[in-house]
This record gives sequence, structure tokens and C-alpha cells, in this order.
Amino acid sequence: MAECNVALLLKGVDLFSELTEEQLSQLSSLVIVNDYVRDETIILEKDESIRALFLIAEGEVKVYVTGPDGKETILSLLSRGDSFGEMSLIDDEPRSASVKAVQPTKVLIIRREHFLELLKTTPELATGLLVQMCRRLRNANRQIGSLATMSVFGRVAGTILSLIEDRGVRIRGRNGEMVTVIRNRPTQQQFAEMSGTTRETVSRVFSALASNGIISLMGKDLVISEESKLHAVNAKE
Repeated sequence: MAECNVALLLKGVDLFSELTEEQLSQLSSLVIVNDYVRDETIILEKDESIRALFLIAEGEVKVYVTGPDGKETILSLLSRGDSFGEMSLIDDEPRSASVKAVQPTKVLIIRREHFLELLKTTPELATGLLVQMCRRLRNANRQIGSLATMSVFGRVAGTILSLIEDRGVRIRGRNGEMVTVIRNRPTQQQFAEMSGTTRETVSRVFSALASNGIISLMGKDLVISEESKLHAVNAKE
């Protein structure tokens, strides 16, 4: 990947949007590019060998933790322009979660020592990093609360609401009304792993939400027609 393309990608990420062209060029020269095939592990939970920030140039990954019973819980699905690995950059602790490619994925890697050097001279970068980590923490807290206290309906509704916040797009529907669309929605198995339930249960909840006119499936997209009702389901459950 040419340096100019790396710099362009970095510029499009909130974390690096305030950097000057000179800073972006300098950072681009330090980037390592790796390709991963589908289902290939990028980092492992508790790994101490890699201290770096990862930026997705192409593809999609899942961030997940594995319970004592071997069951996976997906914390988030990340795609082009998203980053992961920020926590280990700061505290130098082992990885708190595993990351695996869910489709062929190209990742830009910035090693910890290079990132920290830039952090010292760029306060805007520090602010962006704090905002991003706070957003991740809020999502994690919401997911933990959902898994601990809600029924499966509330958990699935909460997962959809988190996806709306992360990547929902407002468009005008077929009848002129405004709806929210989640492009390339997660599979029902991924929804199950994000909601702490089973694929069969997700299918049942989706059918119930669809029959009430709250959501609909359009090809690979999930369309939310009644977001307020989805909030009501999440609060009720």
C-alpha cells in the first residue's frame, strides 16, 4: 500500500483527524501492513508479546472474550477506519480481549514506542484517544448491564441499539419516513455472541420485532423503523 494511501486512511480516522500533513506523513512511514485471512487470529486475550495500535484498512474483525466454559462473547465488530489495541498502548498490560478476522482483512500496525513518541508532542491525539476509550467503556458497561440483568429480548434490543450508535445510518424509507439502517448487519450467530444467547433465540426475537413493525431485514441490511419502540423494549426488559 502506497504511503499516500496510508496517510489518507489515517486522516479519515477520528483519532488522527487533527494531525498535520507532516505528522501524517511521518506516521505513515512507521506503519506496518499485515493481511489476515478469514477466521485468522490477530491478537489473543492476555497476550503480552505485541504492543501496538491496530487500524483496519479493509475487512472486518470481531473483538471477543472467552469464558471459563469456552463460550465466546463478542464485545464489538469493527470495520474499515476502526482501531483496536489502545488500552495496551497506554498501560502496557496484557491484551484484555482477543481479535479475529471475520473476513479477509488488511490491518495497519503502529508500534507502541512510535505511537507514544507522537503522543508526547500532539495533545490533540491524546484527547482523541481519551474520547475513543470513553466511548468503548460506555458500550462495555451497557453490554455488561444487559447481560447481567435483562431477558433475551432486552439483550438483543440492546445489541441493536449499540450497533445503531456505532454505525447506524439515517435514510428515507420506501414510504418517505425516516428509518435507521445498519449496513452489512452481523450474522445471527454474531448477534447471539454479542447478546449472550443462542442463534435460535436471536431468530425468535427478530421475528417478534419484525411482526411488530420495529425492524425488517433487507438483504444484508437491518432496517429499524421504530427506534423508540426498540428503546422501550430495551428499558422494559
